[in-house]
Amino acid sequence: MKNVILWLFTLLFSASVFATSNPFPQEKIDAACIEAHKSGESSICDNPPPYLKGGIDIPEPKTADELLSTRTMADLIIGVTIDTLVIDTNYYQDGNIFVMNDGVLIVDSVMLSVAGQIGILDNGKVVLKNGATLHFDQLFVGQYSVWLFGNSSFVAMDATIDANGVMHFAELHDSCTYIARRTYFPDWTYRKIYNRSTMILEDIGHVGDMMVSDSCDIHLIRCDTLMPWLVFGDGATADILFPDPDSVDHFEMSESIPGVDGIGYTFVVDSCARCWWSIGTFPGCSLIVRDSEIRGSCQRLPGEDTISVFGIANYNYWSNLTIPLPDRHQQYLDTYVYWWNWYPWEGTVFYMDSCVFGEMITSDSAEAHATRSIHDGATIMLGTRDNSFMSFSDGASLAYISSFEQSTLFLSDVGVTPFWPYQAINIAHHHSNMLCVNCVFDSLPFALDTGLVMFASIDSLDTISPGEISPIIGSAWLDAGPFSSVTFDRYSLYWASTDTGSWTLIADSTDSIYYGVLGEWNTFGLFEGEYTIRLTVWNSDGDSLTAFRDVVLADLGIENEPVLPKEYNMTIRPNPFNSYCLIETTPGANIEIYDVAGKSVKKLGRSCSNPQSAIHNPHHVIWSGRDSSGKTLPSGVYLIKDMSSCRTIKAVLLR
Repeated sequence: MKNVILWLFTLLFSASVFATSNPFPQEKIDAACIEAHKSGESSICDNPPPYLKGGIDIPEPKTADELLSTRTMADLIIGVTIDTLVIDTNYYQDGNIFVMNDGVLIVDSVMLSVAGQIGILDNGKVVLKNGATLHFDQLFVGQYSVWLFGNSSFVAMDATIDANGVMHFAELHDSCTYIARRTYFPDWTYRKIYNRSTMILEDIGHVGDMMVSDSCDIHLIRCDTLMPWLVFGDGATADILFPDPDSVDHFEMSESIPGVDGIGYTFVVDSCARCWWSIGTFPGCSLIVRDSEIRGSCQRLPGEDTISVFGIANYNYWSNLTIPLPDRHQQYLDTYVYWWNWYPWEGTVFYMDSCVFGEMITSDSAEAHATRSIHDGATIMLGTRDNSFMSFSDGASLAYISSFEQSTLFLSDVGVTPFWPYQAINIAHHHSNMLCVNCVFDSLPFALDTGLVMFASIDSLDTISPGEISPIIGSAWLDAGPFSSVTFDRYSLYWASTDTGSWTLIADSTDSIYYGVLGEWNTFGLFEGEYTIRLTVWNSDGDSLTAFRDVVLADLGIENEPVLPKEYNMTIRPNPFNSYCLIETTPGANIEIYDVAGKSVKKLGRSCSNPQSAIHNPHHVIWSGRDSSGKTLPSGVYLIKDMSSCRTIKAVLLR
């Protein structure tokens, strides 16, 4: 019977992978393109709400059937025809491993490399011992995981578990057990524990994340660098003062603790160091945290509400912050919060402005619209799942971005520069769309399986002399996954006067452009004034993506004098700021920051041997309000100077 089920799910999985059409929300994308163009020059709200002073991705639990749907003919199955398998010679498994029906897999003192999932089901058991190594040969975060269902168990003693330099995941359901003693995890690990499951970690020097929820039982003994996400769901109440995270003799979170009710789980820490306390809240909870240091504050946002946040930023002390969510009470008193994570799901519509956050992922049919914000990536990803939609504009990401399932991630005027070690590649997975308008990437995004990436960018100068033939520089291309039939169709380039709004064709081409000349604009006979350039890219399904850029026709006075674009004039946002600001200039610019006494406090950026070759690309530099030694600077006015152009603007730091 199990084999029949495996075969059926294989057929279903194959059918979904080879489907060729991606849901493309054209109306939302057109609206986002126009809104991004309109808001390009908008300023930050002058009257922030009163809560302005101064995460980890938790996807929905998979079922055993969903896990089995990844079955292929190359998989290793233990518990059907083989009851017990002992691996005592180095072995590479190019495919999944399923251990089920009381089957046992033992890896003894050798390396097992796996390019696939490890699924342990129905009383199955996996044991690593005597210096064994379990190596996941994976490319991106979350590609392969250990999954436990139905009273199964995973035991690692004196072993190593690594994930090829990216994050490792493990997930427990249905009364399963996960035990690791004296085991080395070189890569950051995230474990999710559900449904009366048990986890015991002992003498682990690099634990990583864990989601503590449902009725699970977790005990950590003599461990280091752990980040427990303590979940508070509907009906949960707590008034907490966490101990010093650097050294914890004993800490327990359970309903037996005074002031705590409705959580269901038991979480115990004994003789551990670097306990990075983190919080995950759901609607219906009531939570107060006092005099504590919180590494992560994760807000799950289900429902059908429209929610807005402004100015909530990472790395801040909050004397009295009540998070503006109407469906729960979440309050931080005299508490320092490192990272904020936001997770809109179901039908929530979420608006964010001028924030700094660690992670944001939309799922289900939720929408998120973020402007003038920074994804610092400390708690990993900016991404979309399921059928959700996210628009992220006029900001920056310091980590990777990803889209999954049938979702759409729209980026406009965003710089993506991965800083954290988790992952440096940007990927569209499954039937999702990653749509990039006027963006700059350290590593260009690409598509896997049936994913789709579309890219439209106009990078030309903002001031042009009338009476010239001016090349319009930019990008117009797409990348479709290997199982997609979508191809690049064409792009069209237009100009219009802002007075008339009537569009005139500059160029129409069926050739992809990866940063080059899109067309030549003949400005003979045109008057000085303001104009708009429009670039529209189409794919073979008739879906389109549009970029705009405003330009000025003005007599420069000196023939052929190069004029620096507005990026070279620099912009800073938010301004004022209280933890991070984004300085937008040009690649290679050298930025120096001075206090009002004229003392240099910080240098940013890097020199460029040929700055004229780089002036078409906007460049984002992040300043954290610290000096050259890493010391936090006090509130005040600071002068931001571009040493290449000698232009200076003021930034206001408010602590």
